Amino acid sequence: MAEGIAVDTHVLRLSSRLGLAQSEVASKVEEQLMVLVPRDRWIRTTDLLIFHGRKTCGARQPACGHCPIFTLCRFEGRHVLAHRVG
Repeated sequence: MAEGIAVDTHVLRLSSRLGLAQSEVASKVEEQLMVLVPRDRWIRTTDLLIFHGRKTCGARQPACGHCPIFTLCRFEGRHVLAHRVG
């Protein structure tokens, strides 16, 4: 059983962009995510956020046009037109 949610740079970035957590401090983000996500999904949630951060939602160049969860995004810099065209 997981003891917590691992918060790396990808999880930190995606948690903020998706409006899941409001902090730049990893331990605070972990606490907020642990309240939102059922314990049996903590490991999977970490894996999904990391994978999404690596493959789709990069720090410098998010691929908004290919994002399957674009409508959930709260990131001010998201590319609306790229999603419609892509």
